[in-house]
Amino acid sequence: MQNKLLRAADGVVLWLSILLFGFLTVASMLSTAYFTPNSSYAERPEYRWDLIPLNLLFLAAVVGILYILYKKQIFEKISTKALAAIAVLFVIGMSILWIQASHTYPEADQKAVSWVSYLMTQNNFLFFEHGKYMQIYPNQLGLSAILEVLYRLTGGENWKAFMYLTALANGVVVYLLYKITDRLYHDQNTDRLVLLASMGCIQLILYSTFLYGIMLGLAFALGAFYALLFFLEQGKWRYAVSSGILIGISILVKNNYSIFLVALVLLLLYDAVKKSGVRIKKAGKSLAAILILIGLTVFLSKSLTAFYESRSGFTIESGMPKSLWVAMGMQEGERAEGWYNAFNFDTYVNSDCDSVASDAIAKEAIGESLRQFQKDPVYTARFYLRKTLSQWNEPTYEALWVNQFHSGDFSTIVQSIYEGKLYQVLSEYMNLFQLLVFAAVFAGFLIGIKVENRWQLPELFLPMVILGGFFFHTIWEAKSQYIFPYFVCMLPGAAAGLSGTLRKWNSHKKGIPGCPENMGKYRKGFRL
Repeated sequence: MQNKLLRAADGVVLWLSILLFGFLTVASMLSTAYFTPNSSYAERPEYRWDLIPLNLLFLAAVVGILYILYKKQIFEKISTKALAAIAVLFVIGMSILWIQASHTYPEADQKAVSWVSYLMTQNNFLFFEHGKYMQIYPNQLGLSAILEVLYRLTGGENWKAFMYLTALANGVVVYLLYKITDRLYHDQNTDRLVLLASMGCIQLILYSTFLYGIMLGLAFALGAFYALLFFLEQGKWRYAVSSGILIGISILVKNNYSIFLVALVLLLLYDAVKKSGVRIKKAGKSLAAILILIGLTVFLSKSLTAFYESRSGFTIESGMPKSLWVAMGMQEGERAEGWYNAFNFDTYVNSDCDSVASDAIAKEAIGESLRQFQKDPVYTARFYLRKTLSQWNEPTYEALWVNQFHSGDFSTIVQSIYEGKLYQVLSEYMNLFQLLVFAAVFAGFLIGIKVENRWQLPELFLPMVILGGFFFHTIWEAKSQYIFPYFVCMLPGAAAGLSGTLRKWNSHKKGIPGCPENMGKYRKGFRL
């Protein structure tokens, strides 16, 4: 019974991941959702068919070049630790360079969070009043707290300090991707490939100017997973506590990282079931770790809320009901299917920020959408296909869009990135890079599927997070920007897929069917 439960869990995540990445690979091969400079500023994705021969040629060229390097054992001559240092410094350095050259400044929600945080440094809590920003969006309290600390340390509304912090977070993300990859796959070539992929992910660099905590939150979330791997292996409480603190901070920075928390809890449940057949005490430790993670997350959230309620003298309300975002995610608008159309904000404000009243309106709107979907299945399929493609098949993930607010004197290169030829070049590059990542992850699943016990939940943790993100944003408000953290989480799987492809190709060249002794190294994986 125990083994059946474990295999069922592995199988569900594995086959859902295969279906998802098969779909994403085909979609990316055939088409692209994209922004032009004009449509980008209006946040209206457009769609086009891709040149399939060009995409196939690109994939063949990349794999061919990598195979030559693999065959000549050039990879083996590269120090992984040296490459890791180069990758981390490269991403941090390029992020800082972009911050200095881009002249980007915060607007819209970024500006609101920044201004609220600055006022907090002056002990001014105007925006904590009923109907004001912090009462509508209490989920921004964690990010505002970090900004307040930075502004107090650096003086004034110094939002560039947060950008530099994001640049540092980018480097931490790259390093953690490398360490997680090494711990899961135990393969030096996979480690090198994930570092090369991290340097090739230009979106990381472009996102350094975005004052919204996406990369900072991802750094903490990946740190929580890395710490939990140590707990699962060594059983030391300090790693469970570290994981709980890190995931708690991650969720404070960006609520969407609650998906990571759910995945961490599922991983601990999986571990408890696995160890229950060996030693009940060890299984109990995993169950206790769940309480630690959830407890610390709740404690950090409640403590921060209590701290600011005490300082401001206001009770921080629950904010917009989640149902408003769900209702909006089922509607059309000027942008795209399920994208922001102001329904949630207008409904909440027009009901005098009454959570009960606005929740009732949201549920009625959800009911109307469900009736429309039930009445016209063709419309429903088209709606959700376009909603999915506009998010997951938009290769820039709005990395250029987040830099739309800029001023000052630009170099010719920066100006071209904003609205010239380099805008198109970068967009096309990111499109091909996205296809490579999707196809490599998909290939990795297919290569490993024939080997018994190849895929277990620790190795499938990041795919499980990605699946969670996919289902969540199918229901929630859509935005390709929200998908970027999940794309970053694909890089270890893509590196493993490319490494496995090279090894398998090499085994066929040698005439060794399957080359099990080499494939075993690739498939060793992390074991509890």
